Amino acid sequence: MPFVLALLGLAACTAEAGPTVSGGELAELAADALEEQTGSRPDLDCGDDSIIVSEGKEVDCVATSTDTGAEYDATVTFTSVDGRDYEISVEVASEPDNAPSEAPTSAPAEADTSAPAADANSMVVPAPDFAAAVTDAVAAEWGAGNDIDCGDSTTRTLYEGAIHSCVLNDVSTDAEYAITITITSIDVEADTFNIEVVVEETPLNR
Repeated sequence: MPFVLALLGLAACTAEAGPTVSGGELAELAADALEEQTGSRPDLDCGDDSIIVSEGKEVDCVATSTDTGAEYDATVTFTSVDGRDYEISVEVASEPDNAPSEAPTSAPAEADTSAPAADANSMVVPAPDFAAAVTDAVAAEWGAGNDIDCGDSTTRTLYEGAIHSCVLNDVSTDAEYAITITITSIDVEADTFNIEVVVEETPLNR
């Protein structure tokens, strides 16, 4: 399900074309809105050309997740224009255009394949809560006391079928193992989720 955000901006003026805004400025404004909504700031590309500001005009952009590298179609619409003041809405596709790798890496934050925002079928949980769930699951096989690194993200967006990655540091050998976490089910109303955890057999730092 796409989501829409609104934010106010200020356009420059030119004698020939009326109010304009550069693609870079529009991208920064849209990225501000997405960061405020999701807690994660994507890279927005709205082109390099100056854009004439007019009510109802749509600008095609691309939002790239800095966590996963996944690219999502984004549409910025000028919903109202009053002189140099304007208001925009940002709509981001729920599915990426490209297919990010699901293979675990030693940089777990780079392998998060979460959707960019929560909707009725997804939930956002604090990263420490997610890491604690992974730690509990891993402890059943590896024992307690091992270090689990799930990256620097402050939150994780969970939905059924989403794949996340962490790294297990075996404190007894100092070996690091990639962990793949699949979200098997969520209950948004109960604020609970179930995961399937797979720890790779071959250390990353062998």
